[in-house]
Amino acid sequence: MTSTTRHFWAAYLDDLAYPSVSLAVVTSILSWFLWVVINGTYNLYLHPLSKFPGPKLAAFTIWWKIYVELIQKKDLVEMLFELHAVYGDVVRIAPNELHFAKPSVYHEIHSPRNRWSKDPVLYNAFAEFESSFTIPEYHRAKKRKDILQPLFSRKSIISMQHLIQDCMDQMCEGIAKQHGEGKSTNILLAFRCLAVDTITSFCFAKPANALAAPDFQAPIERAMTLSLPMVTFIKYFPAIKTFVAHCPPLLVSLLKPGLIGLVNMRKTLWEQVLEVTKHPETLESASHPIIYHALLNPVSGHEIPSFTSLRDEALLLVFAGTDTASNTLTLGTIHILSNPDIHKNVVRELLEAWPRLDDTPRYEALDSLPYLRAIVKESLRLVQGVVTPMTRVVPVEGAELGGRHIPGGTVVGISNSFVLLDGSIFPDPHSFRPERWLEPSSESLDHWLVTFCKGPRSCLGVNLGYCELFLGFANLFRRFELELDGVSAKSLRWKEAYLPHYEGPDLYVRAAPRSA
Repeated sequence: MTSTTRHFWAAYLDDLAYPSVSLAVVTSILSWFLWVVINGTYNLYLHPLSKFPGPKLAAFTIWWKIYVELIQKKDLVEMLFELHAVYGDVVRIAPNELHFAKPSVYHEIHSPRNRWSKDPVLYNAFAEFESSFTIPEYHRAKKRKDILQPLFSRKSIISMQHLIQDCMDQMCEGIAKQHGEGKSTNILLAFRCLAVDTITSFCFAKPANALAAPDFQAPIERAMTLSLPMVTFIKYFPAIKTFVAHCPPLLVSLLKPGLIGLVNMRKTLWEQVLEVTKHPETLESASHPIIYHALLNPVSGHEIPSFTSLRDEALLLVFAGTDTASNTLTLGTIHILSNPDIHKNVVRELLEAWPRLDDTPRYEALDSLPYLRAIVKESLRLVQGVVTPMTRVVPVEGAELGGRHIPGGTVVGISNSFVLLDGSIFPDPHSFRPERWLEPSSESLDHWLVTFCKGPRSCLGVNLGYCELFLGFANLFRRFELELDGVSAKSLRWKEAYLPHYEGPDLYVRAAPRSA
């Protein structure tokens, strides 16, 4: 074949190939666009939720919600309050999702009688495989939760409260050391390190030693703080979770150096899981019952979780046991120190109940102090726990919510904020007012304290959380004379990242140890 002939056939084949490739690309784009239009039109006019009010774009496509949260960087809860002001008590916020504003609907969705599944789109963002928190189906999640429940019972917490008090002592030693060096304490960091060491001591009998870090600057705390905002991205783009989970540590340290502490924690937990599964006899050396005693006990008749599921369970317990406790202690402390009367009242009660510093009272005694209990409840109310709606899927037969029939398969939710900041339940809801829990009618308020959720999928660690809060407030305010250092309650700024994510200035407190 001559050179001219070869050039001719090469040019001819190029003419055939390139139009084919271009045509394929154009056809794919047009097909996708046509599908979006057809699907969106169905969502608007033929979908079972088409009669519910809400923004048209929200009904048309999930990309409206993605745009609001990721491009506009607007808090979902902030947007929900705006939408309900326009559209009423029920708003369609996605093609197959409704949000409710009436607090009474919270107890309808999270009724003890309901066995509704969790929304996998939201909860799959939290685990590579599955855990008691992320398993969507109620019956499967209950089996896992029932295994762990005895460890987190009130009786178990009371018997092992010395673990929490040991962490309190170490935190207070660190605060006293900073005072001796002429430093104020970043109280949020102190409480986060406290919570990390408490949950790891309790669950694994091996603390993360975050409290030992100079000035409470622990790598694991820093990593957890940086990773929380990623939840918003991962719930829409789950491939990010898979990438991070399998990303080499060196690459993680290059892309986001602050996350290396999380990588190290995952590695530590993975090594723990491998050790206890290959050598179950090592559990005999644990100083107290830990989660692996329960999860790896074949006598109970349950299915032994996989390596990945065990690691996910452990990691999520660390996160769940850190954020709500530390956020609540921090918010409460700043508000107490911003109000001299509240500060004086809680210190007076603690001095009466704890007259000698070397005779530390037990949790049961602190739990009986009326004003301290009011402090704990009011702090939990304002911190709100999970602020993103904890969505559930309506069963196939449908359900009645807020007096309206909701079709089966619909994703439904109501943010804790719509309950805990409702003025008809909690007058002056944005004010920190512990006295509201001491009024004659205050017992009815417990029904609306939903920080740890309600119903069959409520928080596993609620008893541990309460113990940590009572001991935390009591130890800090009894053992130190405290004052704010350049901040106030107005400094508290939070960003929604499923849980509240603190984005305000460093919260420094001057803490002088009491001598008696």
